[in-house]
Amino acid sequence: MFDPPEKTAVHGTFMRYVTIYISAIGSFLFVFVLTIGANIWHLRDVFSGREKDNVPKNNDGSEKYRPKQPYPDMKNLRITKDLRYYALQLGLDLEEYDITTEDGYILPLHRLVDPNESEDERARRAPILLQHGLLSASGAWLAPGANSLPYYFLEQGYDVWMGNNRCEFRPRHATIKGNLMHSEEFWDWDIRVFAAYDLPCIIDNVLCRKPHHDKLYLVGHSQGCTQTILLLRNPKLKAHHNKINHFFALAPAIFPGSLFHHRSFIKFIHNRSPTSYNLIFGRGVFCGFLGWCRKRIGTTKLYSTLSYQMFKYLFGWNIRNNYMDNKVQHIQFVMNVSYISSKLMSWWLSYSVEEGFSNQLQSKEAYETGQNYAFTPISTAEANDEEKVIGLGRIDSSDPAFTRTQEQQDIPVSDEKTFFPYKFEWFAFNKPKEVTPISIFICGNDFLVDGKRLASHMTHYERRLYKEGGNLKVIELPTYNHLDVIWAQDCIGEIGHEVDREIKVVEKTNSTLERKVNSLGEKLQGNETENEAAASRSSNMKDSQEAVVGEETPRTDGVTQEETQGEQQTAESNAKVEDTDKEVATPLVTLDPSKHKKDTANT
Repeated sequence: MFDPPEKTAVHGTFMRYVTIYISAIGSFLFVFVLTIGANIWHLRDVFSGREKDNVPKNNDGSEKYRPKQPYPDMKNLRITKDLRYYALQLGLDLEEYDITTEDGYILPLHRLVDPNESEDERARRAPILLQHGLLSASGAWLAPGANSLPYYFLEQGYDVWMGNNRCEFRPRHATIKGNLMHSEEFWDWDIRVFAAYDLPCIIDNVLCRKPHHDKLYLVGHSQGCTQTILLLRNPKLKAHHNKINHFFALAPAIFPGSLFHHRSFIKFIHNRSPTSYNLIFGRGVFCGFLGWCRKRIGTTKLYSTLSYQMFKYLFGWNIRNNYMDNKVQHIQFVMNVSYISSKLMSWWLSYSVEEGFSNQLQSKEAYETGQNYAFTPISTAEANDEEKVIGLGRIDSSDPAFTRTQEQQDIPVSDEKTFFPYKFEWFAFNKPKEVTPISIFICGNDFLVDGKRLASHMTHYERRLYKEGGNLKVIELPTYNHLDVIWAQDCIGEIGHEVDREIKVVEKTNSTLERKVNSLGEKLQGNETENEAAASRSSNMKDSQEAVVGEETPRTDGVTQEETQGEQQTAESNAKVEDTDKEVATPLVTLDPSKHKKDTANT
């Protein structure tokens, strides 16, 4: 179920190009209509007066965090597609590694570094990996500059890595040649490859450059959470589960939100048959015209204006938590619109994909009443005291999900064939101590995804393995929307501090455990040394006595031969006892932390 299917090239050369031309026209018309719709939506906001409310608040800071100026020289800051330029503007640098997945896709892996730091100092930092969302890339994390999460994590002493899924802004492959933009085989993939190939490759390539670490911390946004949960759901990837210390899920895209009921373009794609979908969008890159626009006009004001209107329309986005300076917003936009496959977008939006994301959509009424995150309470006849408390979890008696009857709580939407069935346990193959700890950040103004439904699932249907307040934490951000978790002025105060605090707890626990292991190892090693010394003394005594008996040297102290033989038997008996002690001690395993080895990946 979680393994990507074999790649196929459906059409021959002639039909492939016919499909490319037809889908190019269809995709252009779709984007054109979408742009017109976004413009109309924006004009409606302007004439109704609602646009006046959609302005960044004057955020002078709160108790949690006081925002900084995003970049030191805002006046002379250029708009460019070069991510390293912005790192340099912050007094930092950006390293880029080309890594190759198991199925041959070449991905850029970025590392944010302090140029004044030595390699040894850098190697000792705990690694933290940030994984982007749909149609995005690693640059989206760093766009807010000094108020970005990567910048903050570097300040706090972490080794910051930013991953990219296939294909970012440059489609590349190790073996597939020719014009990749026209290759059906190259674009034949969906969400499963991110979990099965891309993310494991990224994790391995981070850790192979960390000689002092065999685990990392993972922060995902939106689709970055989807692929991580899919990875954690797959028992075949258990080796990679063990390489994640803690997973921080920001606005996780596991269940669709109410916006799916209110956006015509989503309904349009959702209702297409497989044939009509392929005619409009093709079997290659999804709406490649968008990437072409970014490449040609990405640094212009026109691109920024159109992006603002499109983001607002598509995601229900507002800029109340964003920046007053339009340059920062422009940088945020230019670091998005990466290339994805039509097959991936079909998984997100098409009804014809049984395991698809949109097939988990609840009714309008469910989102209005709270039934979307309803749960079936644990039977008091079957639950122990602890389970009763966990079963009630975070839901209070006034919550709509709590006050409904069990018949009302049984959600009519069938999701058994999806990757994330709401009422089924996802991680049942694990033992309690094997699961990866998770912190979930859900946003009160995020209508693109349903964070409350995920929180309810984890709290109630995963209660055998996850305990809220222990290896599961749910953090609610009432004023945040889907993109605020990476772009808000105060995202460091709302998210960065929480992540840093949790990591420090884990690091402190690991450090204490390591000291105990080292102490125990030294103690056991000392015991072995003492046992070996005792055995050596016993052996020497025995050899000496045998030599005396063999020579039959007469005793001059008046001791009889019988007494001498008795002493010899006593010595032999003592030696056997000490040998027995040695045999009991030797099976104990000497704990040597230096024997921990690191998995490496092909780069």
